[in-house]
Amino acid sequence: MEKRKNNRTKEQGAETKKQIYACAEKLFRADDYQNVSVEAITNMAGVTKGTFYVHFESKDALLLELMMAYVKRMDMQYNSFFEGLPDEMASADVILTVVDKIIELMTDQLGCQNMRAVYRMQLSSTVKMEVVKGYGRKMYKIFQEILERGVQRQEFITKLSPEVLARHFVMAIRGLTYEWCIRYPDFDFKQEASMHIGLLLDGIRVDKIYNLVIK
Repeated sequence: MEKRKNNRTKEQGAETKKQIYACAEKLFRADDYQNVSVEAITNMAGVTKGTFYVHFESKDALLLELMMAYVKRMDMQYNSFFEGLPDEMASADVILTVVDKIIELMTDQLGCQNMRAVYRMQLSSTVKMEVVKGYGRKMYKIFQEILERGVQRQEFITKLSPEVLARHFVMAIRGLTYEWCIRYPDFDFKQEASMHIGLLLDGIRVDKIYNLVIK
């Protein structure tokens, strides 16, 4: 009997946490993270502040959980999209296409306001953000695989390893994301990303380097 009661309590707690989580997600999408208070979240969820802090250490901790879910889901989507591209597609085109998809998912699923909050937390170190910034993310692996393929097919030439190159491409995306955050809405994220990543690719593309040498 006691075990059944404990299971029911756990189930209720899980449902309450899920409700808080869902309400916070709605509010974060509708307004700037800084403008959404714990009280606004608990009012929408129909729970007390005490109940909120039973499940989440802080609003930042709640956002981190949201970001972890987003990152995992988006990394799976990146990978699924990448694996669906034609094998014969030029490696440079694959990178540009994948980057375009990354930007699309970031703008549609995360949004500028949430990205601003993520950057703020990364800078203040209020919570651990390894899930977002760690080098083990699938996004790094995808870039590394494309770059390795490009080198093997003699489409790319570089003194750097594909692993190091992959980090530079992801750093470029992060820099572009920062520009998007501070210049929004007057920043064409997709267009600027395509141009910037294209410039990086020109530095390793065999056809571009060959043409430059001939000239």
